[in-house]
Amino acid sequence: MQFSPTAARVAFSAALLLLFPMSVPSAHAAPRAATTATTLEGELEVLVEDYADGHSRERHFLKTEQRRFELKSEGKRNGLLSGARVRVRGQLAGETLALSSDSGSVQVVQAALPYTMGEQRTAVILVNFQDNAPQPMTATAVNDLVFGTVNNFYKEASFQQTWLTGDTFGWYTIPVSSATCDTASIYTEAQKAVAASGVDLSTYKRTIFMFPTISACGWAGSGNVGGAKTNAWINGSFTLHTIGHELGHNQGLSHAHSRDCGSTTLGASCTVADYGDVIDIMGSLRAGQFSPFQKELMGWLNDGVSPPIHTANVSGRYSIEPYSSSSVGPKAIKIPRGVDSSGKQLWYYIEYRQPIGADAMLGSVGNLTRGVIVRLATEGDRYSSDLLDTTPASYITTNGDFQDGALAVGQTYSEAAANVSFTLVSADANGATLDVSIGSGGSTPTCTRAAPVVSVSGPATAVAAGTAVNYAVSVTNKDSSACSATSFSLARSVPSGWSGTLAATSLTLSPGASASTTLGVVSAGTAAAGSYGIGVGVSSSTGAIHTTSASGNYTVSAPTGTLSEAVATDKASYARGETVYMSALVKKDGVATAGASVKFTVTLPSGSTTVVSASSGSDGYARATYRTAKGKGAAGNYGLRAEAVLGGTAASASGSFRVL
Repeated sequence: MQFSPTAARVAFSAALLLLFPMSVPSAHAAPRAATTATTLEGELEVLVEDYADGHSRERHFLKTEQRRFELKSEGKRNGLLSGARVRVRGQLAGETLALSSDSGSVQVVQAALPYTMGEQRTAVILVNFQDNAPQPMTATAVNDLVFGTVNNFYKEASFQQTWLTGDTFGWYTIPVSSATCDTASIYTEAQKAVAASGVDLSTYKRTIFMFPTISACGWAGSGNVGGAKTNAWINGSFTLHTIGHELGHNQGLSHAHSRDCGSTTLGASCTVADYGDVIDIMGSLRAGQFSPFQKELMGWLNDGVSPPIHTANVSGRYSIEPYSSSSVGPKAIKIPRGVDSSGKQLWYYIEYRQPIGADAMLGSVGNLTRGVIVRLATEGDRYSSDLLDTTPASYITTNGDFQDGALAVGQTYSEAAANVSFTLVSADANGATLDVSIGSGGSTPTCTRAAPVVSVSGPATAVAAGTAVNYAVSVTNKDSSACSATSFSLARSVPSGWSGTLAATSLTLSPGASASTTLGVVSAGTAAAGSYGIGVGVSSSTGAIHTTSASGNYTVSAPTGTLSEAVATDKASYARGETVYMSALVKKDGVATAGASVKFTVTLPSGSTTVVSASSGSDGYARATYRTAKGKGAAGNYGLRAEAVLGGTAASASGSFRVL
């Protein structure tokens, strides 16, 4: 991505971080439109716009079944990802919803599903415009860039756990003007063009729209943040850095920052630069590998078969391998430095870069491959990765200062407030070794977050379709004792057409504590016999470490008894334009039964059909009407068929009538 070397800065001492940036009207602003208190539910879309001058903007939208609303708030960012289903409350004016200021204005109904591992099925669509139709790169070259260069970067960074596959389509000239920055129209018209060529885009999970530079947009790239199905827009910057950066947003990452504290590495007065990390592809200067904190968020480090990260909870000597090597030994060290005001764990992350693979360009940059890189991060907070300068005030320019910011061999860094220090003992082509001191050489209580344990249990016996079944849901907080209590949010998952109700949608638990609630499930009355999965998902504001789920089974028994049906009309023949009154009597084991779904199918003399649906009442009858046409063509013999379904059993009956 072609960013200005002077990254936009945000004062670290500022107390307010915007979740959905809201502009402040001037004294001469036009009167605001009338607003309406509204509660809406839909899918969250988080979009980052990366501008060429070094600043960015994060926007949030709610997509309902009918419309798309932009969300604005003065609340703190909560780190939700695209694809989350949320319920929001605020004041609606046109297409904008200003969220209420209280903490309950955004409720998560269902968290976004992660999609950071394995095959990333990707469609690249090349478009230009009706008033600006150049092709700055051939389709073949773009295909090689995305599925060659960018794919190789992601495979290396993920230790072969994530890769891109897919196709490149275009060029297409679409009926959109380049005089405006209309990404919605680019999205719509590009998809139309691909569909017109006979391609089904539903098989692709990620879509990248690439087009010649539109000056009206200003940004080099834009992309959704997280979600299992994402989009990215590339505005003329056809490079590994830009494309890899926007795909990083698609993976759920925010920007890689730097923290400049003047003449000290970490102090009370610091400035955070949004793109200031001079190493990370999520910064502004280089397409280096993602930081260990970001890889941990994506599951590429310290998770399952991924290479581990040392957690230095006690004083000792720790060794790590070169960060970009393909071996599977420890790749980083994380050192606890206390908790923030909300109880989230604060960390130092340390890695050792060498000029190999994607990091090859670092060999000629300052001392970045001759010492260890030090960053700050907050547990589960994707906004919190900050690069530190352990040799502060050694260069005039900020970016230059960070380019020699590695901790050198023999150098010690310490933070008195956290009672932590570490010294780089050695560093060579094989790895680096550090001595870490916590407290007075021993251990100190630290908050270590862990995934909660969730269970769902219910009856093992099969039940008839439409039966209400209660399941016991248990949640146990597995955080260490030094952590504060956590409020866990619960969301249920049941098959389509079924109902599911949680007695409690949140549980607040101290470390080691457990609590239970109930999930009530009612299957559809027409559900066929078989076993169905139901589940409960758990999450918290701590982030990915607290996101987990458990499932259970609801078994529908095979229907018992015999269903029978008789169909009739009120007369045998009708004049044209007259109404036919149809009825079907549904019985189970010879007894009239209510609640059966009945479908009446009328077959006209021409062979065409009309379907009318109804349900049987307490007398066993389902009733419906059909109005015959008035034209001469309506005359003739009509067929009538009624099909009834109840609890997985079915019956049908046929009849006829005549129109004169």
